[in-house]
Amino acid sequence: MLIKNKSFYFILNFFPLFIFLFLFAPVAFAEEADPSYELAITKAADKIENSDYEGAIDDLDEILRLKPEDEQATLYLGIALSRSGDRDAEEILKKALLINPKNPVTNLELGIYYFGKSMDDEAGDYFENTIKLAPNTEYSTKAREYIGAIKQGGAVKRWILNMSAGGQYDSNVIVNSDNGPLPEGISRKSDWKAILFLNGRYDLIADQRTECSVGYRFYQSFHIHLSNFNITSNLLDLKASYRISPELSINGLYSFEHVLVGGNPYDYSHILSPSLIISEGKGFSTIVEYKYRNTHFMDMELFEDNSDRTGANNLFGITQNIPISTSIIFNVGYSYDVDSTREDFWDYSGNKGMVGLQFNLPSYLYINLYGEYYHKNYEGTNPLSDEERKDRVSTATASATKQISDRFSITLGQLYTRNKSNIEEYDYKRSITSFFLNVRF
Repeated sequence: MLIKNKSFYFILNFFPLFIFLFLFAPVAFAEEADPSYELAITKAADKIENSDYEGAIDDLDEILRLKPEDEQATLYLGIALSRSGDRDAEEILKKALLINPKNPVTNLELGIYYFGKSMDDEAGDYFENTIKLAPNTEYSTKAREYIGAIKQGGAVKRWILNMSAGGQYDSNVIVNSDNGPLPEGISRKSDWKAILFLNGRYDLIADQRTECSVGYRFYQSFHIHLSNFNITSNLLDLKASYRISPELSINGLYSFEHVLVGGNPYDYSHILSPSLIISEGKGFSTIVEYKYRNTHFMDMELFEDNSDRTGANNLFGITQNIPISTSIIFNVGYSYDVDSTREDFWDYSGNKGMVGLQFNLPSYLYINLYGEYYHKNYEGTNPLSDEERKDRVSTATASATKQISDRFSITLGQLYTRNKSNIEEYDYKRSITSFFLNVRF
């Protein structure tokens, strides 16, 4: 059993800050809420979710009688009319668009309306607007599905496949899966490598409340000189999501990952991750996540005692998404995780803080900035030293993606990591420069 007094006091000292960021930040940016209005909007949205369109229309008409220029009520009324096949839907949705032309949901709903009327040119324009206003979101994904259906002249396809191919220059080659502990050794060598990445998904269920899909990811790296560090990763997953209300959704994920290093078995993992998504309105959202990862490491020539790290990791995390403007999104998060392994000197507890900024610029240019600080305390006396290991990991990343066409984009990226460890063998610096061509099928 791990006893982490310092980690406990770390959390205790910063707990008020986390409470402010995750609970009160939306309030600082939002207008003062009207409880009766919020309740009425919620009831109307629930009726839309349950296909009670007539009931929703009656409720929304009453709201708009008191607040005739309210954007949210106007949008929901347009959605209810569109779902019920009412010809007035177009006029109401365009009124919502006039109130806020940069709302991606309104653009998406207008696209869906025109798609249902077989007005493909009009629908395509609004879907393109949705992608531009909210890239890399569920709205842009849905818009692209409709664009694909327009081009194929049929129904919305249930599958998606993305492929990325490119190269990286790594200043310090390390075998290190996401959020996993470092292996026994670090190469201290630089190398170029080619990368191939495939990501596919198929929708099993997709309706207004429930979504369920299966996915497959493949990753392969090819080093020019350090071929023993070539990584082959295969991952299968099953995702499910249920929308309890417009403000609350629950997600679930199970995945299995198998990794080869240098063509030899390195590890395999089972991952379970439920999460809760809270939408506070006006683009604000909070994600509360738990992740359980059980990993079995295998001994190999490169890492003879790799199996010592076999064990489980438990992680609790929270992330707050804060829209600064229609083109800038700020993210802040915190997570705490505990790793329990076969050997106590691989056991650790970690506190991680993270911040991110996403810029959606004109001409379909997207920039992402991200930084994190990871404080890790290990248990037991490390065999390379006579003391317990302590790591302080700082990571910064920047990437820019340019959308060339509906299918093609290019990405430039830079990553820098500084791991300050009290044990020299684990103290290192690392930078990775990346270039990728991305294709969406």
